[in-house]
Amino acid sequence: MLTEEDTDAQALSMKGQVFMEAHQIPNNNPETELKGIREAIDGIDEKLLRLLNQRMELAQEVGRIKAEKGLTLFDPSREQSIYDRLTRDNPGPLSNDSLRCIYREILAASRLLQYVLRVAFLGPAWTYSHLAAMSLYGHSAVYQPFPTLEDVFDALLKGKAHVAIVPVENSLQGGVGRTIDLLYEREVHVVRECYMEVSHYLCGKSQGIEGLKHLYAHPQAVEQCRRWILENLRNVEIYECSSTAQSAQMAKKDPAGAALCNLHAADHYGLDILAERIEDHTENTTRFFALANHANPPTGKDKTTILFTVSDQPGALHAALEAFAKHHVNMSRIESRPNRQFPWQYLFCVDIEGHVEEESVQAAFNDLRSHVTLLKLLGSYPKSDPKHPFRVEMEKMRTVDRQ
Repeated sequence: MLTEEDTDAQALSMKGQVFMEAHQIPNNNPETELKGIREAIDGIDEKLLRLLNQRMELAQEVGRIKAEKGLTLFDPSREQSIYDRLTRDNPGPLSNDSLRCIYREILAASRLLQYVLRVAFLGPAWTYSHLAAMSLYGHSAVYQPFPTLEDVFDALLKGKAHVAIVPVENSLQGGVGRTIDLLYEREVHVVRECYMEVSHYLCGKSQGIEGLKHLYAHPQAVEQCRRWILENLRNVEIYECSSTAQSAQMAKKDPAGAALCNLHAADHYGLDILAERIEDHTENTTRFFALANHANPPTGKDKTTILFTVSDQPGALHAALEAFAKHHVNMSRIESRPNRQFPWQYLFCVDIEGHVEEESVQAAFNDLRSHVTLLKLLGSYPKSDPKHPFRVEMEKMRTVDRQ
């Protein structure tokens, strides 16, 4: 009886035979066969090159029309619809993850012919915010690090960047409070989301962990690796850092120190890996928002995020949330956050499925307004799958410095 693996192997063999016959490649001699396949690949590469340049010419024309009409240059919903269509139609054997990576760079190159996309993120370089930004916008954008979340938001609002990337939620520790505060205080639009797997490595210049005296780490990284730290670094002094990248910077200067950081930060700052994947829980994922100064059109597969407050009386929250159930709008997330501007008042951050322009969502919002004291729409944007986060280890990152 054939197993599923046997069936797959037979199917691949048949595809290979069809390919050989279609390209008239003899398969009786390994060297001749290999040479024939490589020549066929070269021919396909030449066709791809011509098609890619034709695509870029059309992208230039799109940029010209947008500039003439004063239209928004960057359209994340269009990019997401391209990803969705291609992954839906992909026959394989190219995986959808690989397909997305390829087209991320094609789209980045297309944007570069129209304008240079500037992306602000919480720095320094090689933080998870930096990697999240690169996972969305490829290697052709200009990435600008800023020291605080306030600076990231202000870079967007002051026109220093087209897009800003901010962490908003972690699967283990919940919402990023300061991000939610700034989303409430600043006038920005959420235009995309992405999920990134967070994996921590102990990295430094030491030959091993026995001689370590100092540990440099972001407080969240310490919390996510607490069990491992207690078992292996109980007597090591911990120094708090503003980011995983800063942790790597500090460890680089300290022969008796080590950092909790990602692989790319370790590689960039010349650190050795002393221990791998030391987080206490697998599937630790951080969600990031991409912010811009414009709204998105619907894609048919969207999510909307809002903030609201309710009065301090019995049943107020229940009455507010009932608006979603009444109009069959699915609420996928709710989290409360103290309102820093009004003591003892709470902000509720809510994700719902659908776009603000959809009739059911508009009807739910109309009902919601009668039960809340404040309602702020943060944005509607293409929905991503938290069960398939971007994994840093799966791809080699690089950047190009631009003056």
